[in-house]
Amino acid sequence: MASCRCYCPVTHVIFDCDGTLMNTESLYMKIAIETLAPFGKTYTLEDQARYLGKSSSVVAREIVEDFNLPITAEEYHKSYRQSNYTYMKDVKLLPGVKDFILHLHEFRIPIAIATGSISEMIALKFQSHPDIKNAFHHIVCGNDPELGPDRGKPEPDIYLLAASRFHPPADPRKCLVFEDSPVGLRSGQAAGMQVVFIPESENSRARGEDPTMVLRSMTEFQPELFGLPAYPNCSKFEFG
Repeated sequence: MASCRCYCPVTHVIFDCDGTLMNTESLYMKIAIETLAPFGKTYTLEDQARYLGKSSSVVAREIVEDFNLPITAEEYHKSYRQSNYTYMKDVKLLPGVKDFILHLHEFRIPIAIATGSISEMIALKFQSHPDIKNAFHHIVCGNDPELGPDRGKPEPDIYLLAASRFHPPADPRKCLVFEDSPVGLRSGQAAGMQVVFIPESENSRARGEDPTMVLRSMTEFQPELFGLPAYPNCSKFEFG
């Protein structure tokens, strides 16, 4: 739940994707379990929390090292991506996401996505949600050519790049980030932005990073706390 503290007004909103907008983390868990099973390796929730929020190339490299796999990171990544195509074709939005995105879009609040996922995979995930994808001003992915090697989250680069691509560029201090992973939380904070943290599970809760706000789901968010338009008191389709 939101804590009692002062929040600074914002003009732009930047979202992580996996685990923040889309219910993908359980699918990623399943994919990792299936990918590691032929090597006799067990993948746990604690493992998932350790890799949460990192780019797929970084995760592949770390998993090959951590699990001492007899393959290269590139080979693991290729196998992992093949499974991604099977599971990510009909991924669901998390509670409160559609209403909030369309609410911001209706009031012309500039919004973007900054995700460690590659652009090809983002296109696949949004196939079932074209109306939501079209609401975003732009999407910065983990394979963006302007991101340097090993400059993914928790480095601030991806959020600073997302802010710079608004027209005109946004002041990072006026950007509000939504994240589900401690790695992403640190990335947003390093960029000088306020961060609303919505952890996917107890294993992914921040430890010592002090988010601007912690919520159980996006349904709890009150936009007016950050100077954004409040939700209407009743549905625009209600009469009488």
